[in-house]
Amino acid sequence: MKFIRWFFIAIAIIFILPVCSFAELKIVAPAEVFQGRSFIVFLSSDETIKAANAFFDGKKISFFPYERGLRAIIGTEPEKKTGYYNLRIEAVTNNGELEIEKLSVAVSHRLYPKVSFWLKPSKKKLLSPDLIVREWAQIEEKILNESKDKLWDEFFMKPVSGMTTMRFGTREYINGKPTGRHRGQDLRAKVGTPIKAGHNGRVVVAQFFAAFGGTVVIDHGQGINTLYFHLSKILVSAGDEIKKGQLLGLSGNTGISSGPHLHWGMSVHDVRVDPMQWVETVIP
Repeated sequence: MKFIRWFFIAIAIIFILPVCSFAELKIVAPAEVFQGRSFIVFLSSDETIKAANAFFDGKKISFFPYERGLRAIIGTEPEKKTGYYNLRIEAVTNNGELEIEKLSVAVSHRLYPKVSFWLKPSKKKLLSPDLIVREWAQIEEKILNESKDKLWDEFFMKPVSGMTTMRFGTREYINGKPTGRHRGQDLRAKVGTPIKAGHNGRVVVAQFFAAFGGTVVIDHGQGINTLYFHLSKILVSAGDEIKKGQLLGLSGNTGISSGPHLHWGMSVHDVRVDPMQWVETVIP
């Protein structure tokens, strides 16, 4: 009799306690990404999602609306250690519930070349770590200020038609010493060659630096920026609205440069990735 009494008490408690229904998050993400490449995570739910973030390798990445759900674009560095990394998704639904999902993404090896070149003494002195860090901090401040509007659509275009003289991710040796990975695509362009915008956006940096030379940075929205270094002349100003293919300036040999060319970079939430992926593939 005691057992039966406790059984009915337990049943009563079950019916008295509130029932919490959790939304099921639907996630589409790649199982593998190669070093230096970008990848996309799509997120949807039966319930409306108010806000969502992805956490990958210690970095927080925002989701933005896309079609019937949300999507986040995540970048990986060219020297990222290979292996499995946790991808954590946190979403707040319309009723205030926090939903969390975890999965793993494998970062796989991508073969990058090595290159050695020499700089003249006047250029070599610009390799000062303090100078580079100080100037990059000024650029990074603008990159970290992410806007919500998506300004690009479909493929990006190369800013200049010249052949590649140094690939993204190349291991550089300057004057016989290793200096790290090359974080852009170097495109051949004699001094004075017109340099065009890779896609629609807004100019957030347009100035000359000692190390980076004539520099233009375009914010394409939602944490995506393109960078144009070593220009001899800048023809736009910070705050200008830019269309794909619009003239930004003229190529040059300013800053840390061993010859006339354009250094073209792509930043995804302050991670510099291979810009040619965005030329060869549509990143929605």
